Amino acid sequence: MNGKYIKILTALGLVAIVAIQSLWLVNTYRLIEEGLTRTANRLFPKAVIDEAIERLKGLGQEQEEDDDSINAVHSFNWEESSDEKAMLDFITTALHQYADSVYHSSVSLPLLDSVFTEALGKENIHAELVCQVVDSTGNVLREKEREKMKPSSRTIMTQPVFINEAHTEAVRAVIVNPYWIAFRQMGAMLVATVLLILFVAACIVYQVRIIIKQNKIARIRQDFTYAMIHDMKTPISTISMAGHTLESGLLDSKPELRKRYFTILNEESAHLLSLSEKILTIAKLEQSRLRLVRNEVDLPKLFDELVKKFEVKTEKKATFEVDCPSLPPFLADEEYLKEAISNLIDNSLKYSGDTVRIRLSAKVEDGFIRISVRDNGWGIPLKRRKRIFEKFDRGGLEYKKDKKVSGFGLGLNYVYRVITAMGGKVELDSVEGAYSEFILSLPIEEEKA
Repeated sequence: MNGKYIKILTALGLVAIVAIQSLWLVNTYRLIEEGLTRTANRLFPKAVIDEAIERLKGLGQEQEEDDDSINAVHSFNWEESSDEKAMLDFITTALHQYADSVYHSSVSLPLLDSVFTEALGKENIHAELVCQVVDSTGNVLREKEREKMKPSSRTIMTQPVFINEAHTEAVRAVIVNPYWIAFRQMGAMLVATVLLILFVAACIVYQVRIIIKQNKIARIRQDFTYAMIHDMKTPISTISMAGHTLESGLLDSKPELRKRYFTILNEESAHLLSLSEKILTIAKLEQSRLRLVRNEVDLPKLFDELVKKFEVKTEKKATFEVDCPSLPPFLADEEYLKEAISNLIDNSLKYSGDTVRIRLSAKVEDGFIRISVRDNGWGIPLKRRKRIFEKFDRGGLEYKKDKKVSGFGLGLNYVYRVITAMGGKVELDSVEGAYSEFILSLPIEEEKA
């Protein structure tokens, strides 16, 4: 499956997981909120009666019979009452009308707030309240001045409890922070849910990355196999054809043509050997089994050999410039270094137009020999530069100008691995459509005696 579709499906799957978990949390919140509402409606009528009793006690009741009646109300078993709602309504209205008619004392909202808050606290519910006096239609007649409540959908209102026989006035409590109460109860669940979602998301993303990587590796292997067979087919066919021609004896009387055929055999054999050596070198570097032979390198001579080789080899109009002043001696594996620079020159010729200018230079900077290979070719797209040194990556330029460029994408990976194995580093400076410059930095060190 295409990596793009895998990512889309993964994103949809993660969205679905988050949506399901969110729905579950919302339903859990609603259940907690419903439970809170039931608890508040159960406790509030008793709190209204307790407020009236506390208020009457504070007013200094002295009649013994009245005290007894108040205590009897206070100790009444609400759970065992046959008609609890009617009994509560009768007692509430009686107490409040008694306090109002005898002592001219109306309901105390701060005291009711305190009593109801304490009752909820015993149920392990820590609520912020606003107690109100309302009419029969729910319009607010009076509420605590110090905590004016702004209208909000995130509140829980208790059922009104009437405080007069005509049922024209009632009290109710508004819990203004039900969401915090619910979240407090859901705290561990929320943390566990978030951690679970993150864990599942990380696992899915990791698995998808593995799948995409495996698909990419499979595709690269297929492309590599095809490219290798395609590139090897030509030299093998050439070697086979030249061998049969020489074996037939048709060229025994034509020494110059015979010599040319032998040259072709040598060149094509060298090409196959070079390719095999490159693959073997990369394999050894990956397994840390490559042995480098460090000797003092004559860089001007090395540049001269490479220029002569590619001037003869290339079919393009190529101009070579060399800037290599006297340099201090430095140690490196000359064969691998020569092959690395050769790969860079070969890329400059491949990924350029019909006319190409290649500049080879070297200088000393910060304790390093900095070897530069610069061309005026197609350049490398910015988005591909981070991966340009990966195995089989070719910078996305292999089909430039509708002309397929042969190769396996091993050259730059070979350069990077060989140079880093020598303790150096590889840098790239490129502008697409203008130039590319690769800089090989190798440390200067004295040859050991």
